[in-house]
Amino acid sequence: MSTEGKVSSGQKEKLRTLLQAAASASDMDQGRQETSGFLYQEFSLETQRGRNFYAELEDSVLLELLRERAGELDHSPSQKEVFWVLREYIRKRFRRWPYALEAAGLKRSSGSGGRSWSEMEEEKKRYRVLMGMLRQKAKELCRIPHPSDVPELCAELRKYEKDWSVIVQAAGLDAEFFGKNAVYLVENLDETSERYLREIRRKAEETGRPPRKSEVPREVQETLIASCKSWRNALYQVGLEPVARIRPFSSTHIDYRQVSGSRNHSQALYDCCYLLVNPDETTVRDLQKLQEIREALGRDPEKKEVPKELWKRLQKVCGSWTNVLYQLKHRPG
Repeated sequence: MSTEGKVSSGQKEKLRTLLQAAASASDMDQGRQETSGFLYQEFSLETQRGRNFYAELEDSVLLELLRERAGELDHSPSQKEVFWVLREYIRKRFRRWPYALEAAGLKRSSGSGGRSWSEMEEEKKRYRVLMGMLRQKAKELCRIPHPSDVPELCAELRKYEKDWSVIVQAAGLDAEFFGKNAVYLVENLDETSERYLREIRRKAEETGRPPRKSEVPREVQETLIASCKSWRNALYQVGLEPVARIRPFSSTHIDYRQVSGSRNHSQALYDCCYLLVNPDETTVRDLQKLQEIREALGRDPEKKEVPKELWKRLQKVCGSWTNVLYQLKHRPG
């Protein structure tokens, strides 16, 4: 039973007993009406012991049991195809059966008339392959591909998702990915490139952030991309990384269409993340205080959990609360 590693030692025996009863039952409602019987008394949501046991089961356990049942049936199970105790638990936890199927990664239409389990598994495998191909293209380009860069991939990915930003997020194309896969030190740069890089570094120190490519003269862009192979790698030469959208391509459909009323990709910084360049002493101290709050909470703090003057100073410097938290996650040390 693959779920056993996810439950406490006290739960394991009870869960094993329940699953053995389900496996040996002649029908999926066996024991449901026997209110004085063992199964009803121990597991029904109508009893205190049943409610206690249900409360201790994590979502992941219930979803794994649902997936296991789908594997046995070779399709998304309908409610009547799941043992009554587990059916009650799943319905109470996820409210609607299609919601539970979706959370388990199964097709929402249940029953033998839907796609088989093996077909769904093959589809998932193909999706993982497509994600790998997208990541490889990102490595080659040293940036997030636009749908127009990968038309053949988009033709297949369209059946999974229409929003390109969701695909980008699913592929893990973030700052950490590019930091590992798309930057390297360039040796023997020509004098012009070195001069341009010094100017960019000086500009970054003046403004407190890396310049966006659109803020740099085209001649400088072209020279540095030619010598460093990408804008990202050009910035890397002087200890910078590009300004990144919080949700890249959030206004772009997989078929290249722009969402109606969306902003131009190069506009305002409030929806962007970037590391501060040479922050002043006050900002460094404020970030340290915020880091201490984060460690005490064990998660990212909300603004209401931070002293007002502290978060106001940091948000003014960083442009947004999201970018404040970005400093904690990505700033060295």
